[in-house]
Amino acid sequence: MRILYIGTPYTYQLYKEGKNPSHWLYGAVEMEKDGHQVIWEKETTALFNDLRLVRKYNPDLIFIPNLNIRNHLLLLFLERIHIITKPIIAYLHHTPKSGKTGIIYSFLLKALNHCFFLSAKTMEETIQGGYLSKNKCSEPGWGSDTEFYDKIPKSNGNYFISTGKENRNFDLLIDVFKETKAPLKIITAQSHAGNDYTDLAEKCASIPNIEVIITQNSGDVYPMMVKEMANAKALVCPLRQDRLNYCVGLSTITDAEGLKKSLIITYNPYHSDKRLENFNVVNNKQEWIQAITSLKYSRNIARTSMQECYQNMKPFITKYDK
Repeated sequence: MRILYIGTPYTYQLYKEGKNPSHWLYGAVEMEKDGHQVIWEKETTALFNDLRLVRKYNPDLIFIPNLNIRNHLLLLFLERIHIITKPIIAYLHHTPKSGKTGIIYSFLLKALNHCFFLSAKTMEETIQGGYLSKNKCSEPGWGSDTEFYDKIPKSNGNYFISTGKENRNFDLLIDVFKETKAPLKIITAQSHAGNDYTDLAEKCASIPNIEVIITQNSGDVYPMMVKEMANAKALVCPLRQDRLNYCVGLSTITDAEGLKKSLIITYNPYHSDKRLENFNVVNNKQEWIQAITSLKYSRNIARTSMQECYQNMKPFITKYDK
């Protein structure tokens, strides 16, 4: 089956070079391993980009790993009015907006043949909002590329590490590690989605137990980050509690599962309670301090794997195999 992937083909190139795990491609690598011909093309904001790709490749299935409706308006509209009749499957990462925008989203999302979700809560909100019917939705269990992580040498160092950039509460993180004096490495980008982190190094200059490494906002830096994570005592994920309206932090959970590392993470209702059973989930400064000083560690961290996730995705993909 010819599957047109519309997303970030550069990430696929990094995967082929062994630099990134397959789960960043949301099952498309596993589709390829399963014998399908995946056509790797870039998502753009150009109105006619999708239409051009469909005409060029005439795929059996269109797969969008991170559905930004604005980037696919024409494709979804033409599918909705049956001018294009190619099956479309996508991952929706956020609950659709409500209000006037929600009316447009509701109309366009119904063009999807099936929609995968990273969070059961996001899926329920989407169904309850009337954007999609229940039979078009599933949460397959997006997880780690275990083959990638199993190849990485690991050790148990003495430092904690934060590698995220999306809606992170670094002020709280710095505060609790300054108080506990536990070694901490912060690796993050200069900025992300309006969050500016350029002053982090200056903030921590006088705190001897905290090291800050600012990187480029690129997948190229992941090999360095995963090496640092693999040799850490534990991963930490301090989330902004005013931005917990989607499953932010899930990538760090996936890193912790893949590397079988302890994790301290801010409570987020969009995360699965079951996946967090063996980790340290915190809500405030005192709970952070308690988790740092009395770290919960499990030798039997369950791994939700991308390989298993694909098996759950597969029935909704192969039904369109001619």
